[in-house]
Amino acid sequence: MTNSFSLQIDPLSSDSGWMHCWLVVDGQSHYLDATNVFPPFGDVLAFAQAIAANHLPYEFFWDEEGHGAKFQAFPVEPEGLRFRLHIEHDGEIVVDAEFARMQIARGLLESLRRVALDCPGAESEWDLPYFLIENFERGLTQGFATGAGAVSIPHFVFNHYRGYGGGEAPCFAIWVDYHLALFMAMDDIAEHWYAWFDLLEKIRRDDLPAEIIFKRTTEENPGLFSWFGIDVVFHFHADTSITPGHFRLNIIAQHPNLEPKVNQTILEALFDHHQFVSAFAQAFKQFLETDYLAFLKGGENRFDLRILPLDRLIS
Repeated sequence: MTNSFSLQIDPLSSDSGWMHCWLVVDGQSHYLDATNVFPPFGDVLAFAQAIAANHLPYEFFWDEEGHGAKFQAFPVEPEGLRFRLHIEHDGEIVVDAEFARMQIARGLLESLRRVALDCPGAESEWDLPYFLIENFERGLTQGFATGAGAVSIPHFVFNHYRGYGGGEAPCFAIWVDYHLALFMAMDDIAEHWYAWFDLLEKIRRDDLPAEIIFKRTTEENPGLFSWFGIDVVFHFHADTSITPGHFRLNIIAQHPNLEPKVNQTILEALFDHHQFVSAFAQAFKQFLETDYLAFLKGGENRFDLRILPLDRLIS
């Protein structure tokens, strides 16, 4: 009979894109690699949430670049205090046993907390910013919302990337719940930034539906709005919701140079108007007051983001 299970992670072992992990079952360790090509920790957190909220069955695949482990959670009793955990790694069943739901969910949370706190590249390399841990803790106390009517939690993380001509350019990532939805690398091109602010203003005023399209023009950086060197056109569509104070945001990626044409849904989620706009405004304001000042000293900018109408988003 299996009595204990834990996921152990060595956050200081992160080296050359790999991290050491172990599935520990009744004191016996089974080694598992984590790769930053397919960071598994957001999936582990979503798995833990499904267990904590008893939204089962649920599964995900821990990808070790071509092979890996399949994690599955199944309900086993009407009251839902326990569940069955099944993990198979490269054809070997590592664990197949019943456990208390909250014990396993909290144990996974604490393993991930250590990564978020102790790994230097937790946010930038492993897609595990600490606010994901805070979101989970909020769900434990206030309840987790899932399904078609669930309101997603947005976060915006600002940074720099190697932009036009090899110079540094401002950018931000859009996080939704436990996953990185989209990396917005718009360089410091005024047209793109004004279009984004215009969409946010319309969302704040509930002036919906509204749509914007991001695509690279021929004279812009070849890496702008592209995946793996292939041009992508991003369609943002915000529309009203039957839930007061909320809206639905759809992001569709179109690959115009592929045959046949490919459309990919990047995001389809329900948000609170105020929370979405406020989350961006606060992150943008902090960026302007900190990292952006250092960026300006380099003298590589062509457009000063400080003239954007931030006051219209927070007034």
